[in-house]
Amino acid sequence: MRPFRAYLPLGIVLALCLTGFTAAAAPTPANVPTWQVGQSVGYGTNVNLTTLFDTYVRPLITTNPASLNITSINTLDFTGSFDSWTVDTVTQATSAYYVLNSQSATGLKFHLNVNLTMTGLPAAGTYTGTPSGYGFCYPPTIPTTSRTVAVRADGDILTESTSSVYQQVSNLAYMNDTTDATVQASIAVSTYGIPMTSTNSTSCVETVSYDSPSFTLTADTHDEIRMLFEPAWDYFNFPISDNKTWWANTTATVGATLSGTVNVQGLSSQDQAAFFDNLTKAFQSLGLAAQGLSSFPIDLSKVTISEGPLSLVNNGDITDVPLSLNENLRATASAQTLSDHAIHPVYLITSAAYQCPSAGSLTSLPVGYAAVYAPDFPTSGAGMIAGYQLLLCLGSTSLPGYGLTNTAPADARKNIGQTETTYAPFPPAASNALADFFTQSPYWGILLIVAVVVVVVALLVLRRRHRPGRVPPPPPSP
Repeated sequence: MRPFRAYLPLGIVLALCLTGFTAAAAPTPANVPTWQVGQSVGYGTNVNLTTLFDTYVRPLITTNPASLNITSINTLDFTGSFDSWTVDTVTQATSAYYVLNSQSATGLKFHLNVNLTMTGLPAAGTYTGTPSGYGFCYPPTIPTTSRTVAVRADGDILTESTSSVYQQVSNLAYMNDTTDATVQASIAVSTYGIPMTSTNSTSCVETVSYDSPSFTLTADTHDEIRMLFEPAWDYFNFPISDNKTWWANTTATVGATLSGTVNVQGLSSQDQAAFFDNLTKAFQSLGLAAQGLSSFPIDLSKVTISEGPLSLVNNGDITDVPLSLNENLRATASAQTLSDHAIHPVYLITSAAYQCPSAGSLTSLPVGYAAVYAPDFPTSGAGMIAGYQLLLCLGSTSLPGYGLTNTAPADARKNIGQTETTYAPFPPAASNALADFFTQSPYWGILLIVAVVVVVVALLVLRRRHRPGRVPPPPPSP
């Protein structure tokens, strides 16, 4: 996992509780490390979303429901979990570049069941506004009512990826990155009493109705992503020292091959048509034209998006799209206890815009997301990014929040395997047990056949060795 592809949703991260932190004196400036093939780091996290909801969200709703127009809470249940784990390993070292291989798995599982009686909802009916005479109308005044609203949702989402990153030996600048990623998702939603509003601007009429849509979303996609950095992206800018700032500028040329399907079942033909109509208008507002986005299931390998004569996506292929990366970064000296249970000096590399105390209002809550670079981990002089950390500024104190914590590589690999099993939304393909016995590692069927042949041959040899010689027959009579 590299800093330019950190994918923890900050909306989730902001609500998580603060973790422990050890302050330390500024370490000596970190020079360019020397990597050896086989050195590795792991990092990741497991979040109990049930505890998070009960600690922060439930009290917000139940303490003062009237502020949210809630008159009664009939049902308020939420359970869930989140896992994200990565292992980075140096797999090749030459005089010019290193190859860093990464394996990652991220899973999200949730169950939501909410049934509320609410006030302030629009009353069902047809309402006429006031035409302005200039092509638009003033919206009508719609009376409000009290109704019961219910939502139930269950979801399982799993993303898996492997990547290879080439980094310059001279400064660890990123040269290129190739990633193979899969996404599997299954989300079922059922609702009751959801307000629906449609507006006819020509007649200046607004219609309010209530519906109870239910649908299931499934996704099974495979993406191959390629990024070439020109010039090489000097993210670290050695030597790194406390409070050093620098610009890391480059142009990343991005290419990708998209495949797989996204499907939604349960929508009415009218709702499905409205969805794709809105999607088409959204593309048109950006000056884009899209093909292959008119009905479910969506086959990504048949999607084409163009801007005038320029093709951005051609049947799932994205070719040579330039993306400017201009990052103003700052390194902050700190210390953390890493997976070897020792305290190590580290540098938190984050956006230079993150300041503590804030340059703006003292009541604001500045947030930064930092790569944790450890100059002497996993070994002295072979520093690597050992994790990622959310930074929160509270008053004049910069406190680390939730992040991807450094973990022993063996433990991270174990957690990757558990994540792939726990969060898989689809059962594995059925296998032929008899065929697998012969064709799957460790090939017990073939070994058994070889063993049987060896035993039979050995028995034959032993029988011949111990068989007594036959007496020759007497000569025939004259």
